[in-house]
This record gives sequence, C-alpha cells and structure tokens, in this order.
Amino acid sequence: MPDFIPTAQEQLKFLKNIQLILQSGSFSSTYKFALLISLSRLAIEKGEDSGESLSLEYTDIAEKFIELYWKQAVPYTFNDEGQLILNQNNGKQAAIVNRIIQLRQSYSSLGLLRRDSLVWLKLVKDVARTVKDMPVRYLQNINGQNFEFLYQLDRCGKQLILLPQVMFCLRQFSEIIEELCQKRWIDYIRKNSSNAPILNQLPNLEQFMFEPSRNQLNAVANVLVELQDCKCFYCNKPMRNGNYAVDHFIPWSMYPSDTGHNFVLADSSCNSKKSNLLASDEFLHKWRERNEEQDLIIVDRISVLGFLTDKERSHKVAEWAYVQAKNNGYIYFSS
Repeated sequence: MPDFIPTAQEQLKFLKNIQLILQSGSFSSTYKFALLISLSRLAIEKGEDSGESLSLEYTDIAEKFIELYWKQAVPYTFNDEGQLILNQNNGKQAAIVNRIIQLRQSYSSLGLLRRDSLVWLKLVKDVARTVKDMPVRYLQNINGQNFEFLYQLDRCGKQLILLPQVMFCLRQFSEIIEELCQKRWIDYIRKNSSNAPILNQLPNLEQFMFEPSRNQLNAVANVLVELQDCKCFYCNKPMRNGNYAVDHFIPWSMYPSDTGHNFVLADSSCNSKKSNLLASDEFLHKWRERNEEQDLIIVDRISVLGFLTDKERSHKVAEWAYVQAKNNGYIYFSS
C-alpha cells in the first residue's frame, strides 16, 4: 500500500479542523484538551513521519492523562476554607482529577505511584475506561454532528486507530496543537465560575498547570551536578556553586513534557544562549551516549522526584525534533 504523505493543502485543512474542534466544540470538562495533547505526544513517541494510520492503546492515552492532571491535582492556593484545587469540570470536579487527588495523599510523586504496580495498573485501567467513554466519544462532535477526521469511532473498540495521514499531521503540527490546547484549557479554567474564589488575583496559570515546579528542578540539579562532575554539559567548564540551570535538551517549547533523560545541567551562560534552540549534532551524540551509560542512575534517582524516566521515549522524541529542525531550517545552538 503506497505511503500517502498529505499534501500542503490537506495539512492546512487538518489544522483548520483542529481549530474548529477547539472553537466550535462543546466543553463540559477539560478532557478534550487533554486528549488532543495526548494524541499529539503519542504520535511523536510511537509514530513516524509517514501517511499511515497509527493504533494507540487506551492505556497509553490514560498514562498521558495522568501525567497531565497529576500536576494540576494539588491546591492552587489556600484560604480560610482550606485547600482550593482548580475545578476541571462544569459541575463537580472531574472524576479523573478526584481519583488523582486521593492518590496524591498517599504518594508524594508520580514516580513513587508508578512503583506500586497494583495501584498504578488499576488507576491506568480506570482512567482508560473514562477516556474511552467520554472524550474519545465526544471529541469529534460538533453541534450534535460527528466530524470524524482523527479516527472513526466504530473502529476504536479495543484501540484508538488514527486515520491515515493523521499521525503525520499530529507530528508536523505538534507545537501548534500543544499551544492551542493549553491556551483553550487555561481559558476554560478562568471562565469556570467555580474557580472564581481561587483566581481572585492575576495568577500565572500556565506555569502552575503545565510547567515543572522550581523545587523539582532544583532536586534534579542536585542529581546532575554529581553525574556531570559539576561541569557544564555544553562547554564542559567547571560550574560554580549555584551558577547553573537545568536545561531541557529537547526544548520545552518543542515538546512540553518532562522526562528524566531529557535533563542536562548547563552553566548560566550556555543555558541563556541555548534558550529554546536545539543543540548541534555533536551534543545530540553526547546526550545519547550519556543516557546509554547512565540510564540506570537516571531511572533510579530522577524517577523518585516525580518525572517519567524512559530512555527510548526520550530518544524517539529527539529523533522527531531533529527531523523537524532539518525540514524547517531551524537554527542550532553550538557552544
């Protein structure tokens, strides 16, 4: 069967269809935003740049949901009434969020929860069922009519099967889809009347909902200082105490999800110069070698801080990112 890469016109139509869902679809919770982000990230991690269809396990989608909501299932603020957690639903709190709130009382990090395999597998199974019954069923419903351009619902019983060309477009437009979904997700939270008591000041919602906490990154830095002998990953010069920062090797702006193998430590100068750029090929080779040699240490010491540590996943994301850079003429960082 020939591999039909979508034409420029077909790719543009796909992006307009994503916009149509976000602008004209009805949203009773934030699940649809989470589903689009999850599909986009899984297309990168498990797909390739071809026009073929892609079959995704509901449990893999569920894991993405848990990663997204884990960070948001903590109190945004405190007042006389106690802890105030952002409401992700028009009525009562979203079921997935409630389940995660309960588990957060027993597990201080996502990494520790994953290690309790029985509890973790039950959570994934329960979330997968909710994902299949709710957002997967209703994502492509516009004003009561099914608009099936991502997947055909009647073919998605045991797996979610992306239609031909969808995987390619999700990979091609991942950064745009992430940005659109995050913006609409934040808007939904702001406009939800039950969140009014929480949002009475002007908060940085984006940072709270999607970015890693400063305390978490400080803990990662302590691990990397030891792994890198307190030398900058890029210029290899010794770093003074505190004069460094945790850098996302694949920039956060390209792939806004934290994985343990993606972190490197850079001195303040290199970190500032690299910013949101991809590093040159020499550093890509060095980063891959570091991950191969120190995989067990990264898994052991960074996963307990709450980050997913999956070397193959990180390398798959890097492979996608560098193809995007080559195809689009991105500028690279070299120290």
